Amino acid sequence: MSAVLNRGRAEAILSEAGVDVLVATTHQNVFYMTGYVGFGQRLMPGTQVYSVSRADALDEPVLIAPMGDLDVHAQLPARLAGLRPYGRFFVEVEGEGAELDPEQERYRAIALQDPAGSGVEALLDELAGLPSRARIALDERGIAAAAREAVLQRFGRRIVDGAGLLERIRMVKTPEEIRRLTAAALAVEESYLAALRSAREGVSEAELARVFDCRTIEQGSQPHFTVIAFGERSAFPNALPSSWRRLRRGDPIRFDVGCRTEMYSSDIARTAVFGEPSRRLRDCYDAVLLGEQRMLEVLRPGVTAREVFEAAVRATREAGIPGYRRHHVGHGVGLDTYDPPLLDATTETVLEPGMVLEIETPYYELGFGGVQVEDTVLVTDAGCRLLTRTPRELAIVS
Repeated sequence: MSAVLNRGRAEAILSEAGVDVLVATTHQNVFYMTGYVGFGQRLMPGTQVYSVSRADALDEPVLIAPMGDLDVHAQLPARLAGLRPYGRFFVEVEGEGAELDPEQERYRAIALQDPAGSGVEALLDELAGLPSRARIALDERGIAAAAREAVLQRFGRRIVDGAGLLERIRMVKTPEEIRRLTAAALAVEESYLAALRSAREGVSEAELARVFDCRTIEQGSQPHFTVIAFGERSAFPNALPSSWRRLRRGDPIRFDVGCRTEMYSSDIARTAVFGEPSRRLRDCYDAVLLGEQRMLEVLRPGVTAREVFEAAVRATREAGIPGYRRHHVGHGVGLDTYDPPLLDATTETVLEPGMVLEIETPYYELGFGGVQVEDTVLVTDAGCRLLTRTPRELAIVS
């Protein structure tokens, strides 16, 4: 059984949709449903891995995965109702009487199974064993086109959208997910502080990014994205840290950074300045900070994503950037850096307790630079609570 699955929510949503079976296909969704950490999907996106979960037995998923991946299952065993390997992969055992440790013994047992010829063959066979009227929700985001077509031809009208259902299930986090998301946020904050301590005149963006990434790895997390930009380059939303742009007095330093901890994502932003900030820099930063602060005031159960967006944009304009424009002011975070809901002008999703969101009101201006503050928040019964802990004010580096 998955350690992170919001089982009660999943049962309710599947029941409401009239779904009997849920087929997950992406790396994140298979992990969410089974606890299985795949290998091939991360390196070769075309690798097909599926989980099949009955709505009345979500703690008994069946995993369909290639033989070449299954040593990972032996090393990090997930509780499964069934394992259906496919394909060919050869690992020899030294002698019939060889003594094997528990990991190797689990792998030997897998290797002795008779695999299906392909992933879709194993999937079709598993689905064929269901009751004839079972309604199947298929996550179409990770399944190859030919495999999807084969499933549709075989089961036709019994197939409904599974990706949307998985999005709805994953929007509200379990306590275990919140623990992992908090750990990811704190890890990336520690890396930010380490990079900030290394800021000195003449350091390059790339050198500061290396400090950030190394500290992330030292904490046992994996760097996911590292945007660190100085001066005028901070206006690039997705700035690639350069080796030629070096820190000068008066430069803003914009961090938009994230890592993964126990499979879960972080995504925060901070702005610092090397030396004394200009009046304009301070005013712009104060405006975006007040825009984010307004979100913290309005975030609560029952409010829509659109209402949060409108409040943030209005507050940022009133605080000192009259022409402020933004396509969104935040998003959910979880196994994906961008989980639903998106906090934008059109999303009517109602916020619920247990949602974890990234909130932000960045401002980018070519010829001037960029300022940004982004925080991780948990929607609670009473409102919201920050999971990030570093100061949100403009950081002064001397």
